[in-house]
Parts: sequence; C-alpha cells; structure tokens
Amino acid sequence: MKIVIHGPLAGYGPDGTIHSWAPDTEVEVDDKDAKAVAWARGWGEGPHATLVEDVAKPKEPEKAAKPTASTSSRGRTDT
Repeated sequence: MKIVIHGPLAGYGPDGTIHSWAPDTEVEVDDKDAKAVAWARGWGEGPHATLVEDVAKPKEPEKAAKPTASTSSRGRTDT
C-alpha cells in the first residue's frame, strides 16, 4: 500500500514513532501489516495525504470440480 503525504508535515508514522515528511513524500507500508495499513488509510482519507496504491487483493482459489450425476449413483445395487 502506498500513500503520498503532502508535507511539510510531522506526525506519527506507521511504526509509531514521530516522522517529518517533506512535500509529497511517498510512504509505502507492508500489505500484511494490519496496523500500518490502518494508519495509511487514516492518512489517505484526510486532506494531508493521497492514496496511491491500495492493498493488493488476494487471489481467489480455484473452484473444485463438482461431481457429475453419473458419479453419484456408483455402487448402487437397487437398479
């Protein structure tokens, strides 16, 4: 996830320490760090930063093949 902070500005960074940003400083946070993503979204929703790249969406797993009607009657002895 990436945001651009429109400095000069100072405040808490994604790691919890005080940061000072120059004009239009790009800040990238790890998509797997929920706390950092929440921090970036909070800044990105305000007037002091712009969201550049959102969290990558996870790939959907492939769907398993459904059994066909002919396989459901295997082993039946009542026909």
